[in-house]
Amino acid sequence: MKYFFSLLFLVLSLSLSAQKKDTNSVVRTGFICQFTYDLNFPTADLKQRYGLFNGVGTGVYYKTGRNWIWGAEGSYLFGNSIKEVDLFDAFTDADGYAIDHQGNRVEILAQMRGLRLFVKGGKIIPLGRNKNSGLMLSVGFGYMEHFIRATNRSTTVAALEGDLKFGYDRLASGFTMNQFVGYQFLDPRRRINFFAGVEFTQGYTQGRRAINFDTGLPGNEKRSDGSIGIRIGWLLPIYTGSALTSGGYKFR
Repeated sequence: MKYFFSLLFLVLSLSLSAQKKDTNSVVRTGFICQFTYDLNFPTADLKQRYGLFNGVGTGVYYKTGRNWIWGAEGSYLFGNSIKEVDLFDAFTDADGYAIDHQGNRVEILAQMRGLRLFVKGGKIIPLGRNKNSGLMLSVGFGYMEHFIRATNRSTTVAALEGDLKFGYDRLASGFTMNQFVGYQFLDPRRRINFFAGVEFTQGYTQGRRAINFDTGLPGNEKRSDGSIGIRIGWLLPIYTGSALTSGGYKFR
């Protein structure tokens, strides 16, 4: 009986070891949903207008049996650092306050807002036993826009009512592309899934306003809007199948 239990324990141990090895040697296929945050350092023309800004977004991509990824994503951009400090000089005092319709002094706050949309493709290069995790490389092409949002505690500052506010927002938009280098981890036990890395973005944009009210000049200049971002994301995999590293494919 003692030898029987010893043999049973050995068989179970080998079975569990084989299962663990099989889990790591399988390249899973399916859809990966992502929820992201990035901290961006502006470059080129964008650096002349904004300081650090944030991005939050979501997206989905499909991961193939050869670890190629294809998908789409979008992010909302926001920040509080505006470098064009004289933007509202025509209707504010030296402290940055304007007069509302009731004769009260109200502070005008300028904030950065924008968005980026991409279609992307890339590759996961495994660095260890887990064939679904490793170096993550991708490129993307899409659209971006950004503008300056003027806010105040009162809604009755004449210079910013209705469409007048668009004369100060410096709206710019256009084609953009990016490159990402980082690491993706997909847990074989599906507990923790994430990615982190650095993203480089280049935007070939143009101002979209016929005139800027503060300068009286056209606001349709061509721009080069870039950024370098530190990006992290939580991943939600929805697997549809798997491909063994030794070859072959099987559905979930």
